Amino acid sequence: MVSRLLAESAVDRRGFLGAAAAAALFALAGEWLAARAGAAGPAPLEIELTDAAALSPGEARAVRAPDGRDVLIVSVARGDVVAFDRRCPHLGCPVLWSAERARFECPCHRAAFDARTGRVLFGPPRRGLEPAKVRTA
Repeated sequence: MVSRLLAESAVDRRGFLGAAAAAALFALAGEWLAARAGAAGPAPLEIELTDAAALSPGEARAVRAPDGRDVLIVSVARGDVVAFDRRCPHLGCPVLWSAERARFECPCHRAAFDARTGRVLFGPPRRGLEPAKVRTA
């Protein structure tokens, strides 16, 4: 009797693969919906930098944006300044500037980001750093 109940409740290979495929489809649909919802996101970051000339090439400065987010401003070359939201898109750890490697780095999971574009060079993040527009006064 027990073996008969076990045999009737057992899932065959076709049923298992169908359930696994449905679960994978729901996971992908959820990730796609989350990405679409995040596309609207908050307003773009804007930073006003009054003393851009004071930054030497390779030098970084952390500032707070008007909306409260931390931004890392870096002079990548004389007169060429970039800025990015300081939060790593993976888990939100604070990103640091590595002048000797000329890139942004996340110490939490050993991720690295391009100095000019903020795109992921390596590590677990799927998307790059959020850029900030720098206005000079």
